[in-house]
Amino acid sequence: MKLKTMTTTVILTTLLLPTASIRAQQPDAKEIGPMLGKGFAELSGWIMKAAEIVPADKYSYKPAPTVRTFGELLGHIADGSNYFCGRAAGRKVQWSDANAQGNTEKATVIPKLKEALDACSAAHEAGQLGALIANYGHANLHYGNMATYMRMLGLVPPSSS
Repeated sequence: MKLKTMTTTVILTTLLLPTASIRAQQPDAKEIGPMLGKGFAELSGWIMKAAEIVPADKYSYKPAPTVRTFGELLGHIADGSNYFCGRAAGRKVQWSDANAQGNTEKATVIPKLKEALDACSAAHEAGQLGALIANYGHANLHYGNMATYMRMLGLVPPSSS
């Protein structure tokens, strides 16, 4: 019986000890918001720089008939940021495609995108974490689309320069 107890103890210790160190490395819940905010600041900077780099006459570019134009993509990022960060800030916001389906010319969409991303940056101060994480994922996904569009246009995405 003693051998069985000792064997069980050794097995459990071997299995559980690594998880203790993993748990010890997890950030405190209060640190997650600022860490996410820092990552979002970098991502939103890349999005804005990419929006500025792409020439106005390329905002109507789309690599295939079934996808958004570059301008629509920026409008969609703005729409997503308005939704997720509005929710994070405690507002009862409904999804709207107003920016993606509206005027997506460079001179029109960049100020709307900037306004949406700035509101998200403010929401990182004390916003609801789940919605902020969803927005980060959404914006990051579409920054990947932007980088692909830029490469197809012969441009270098800001994250690569």
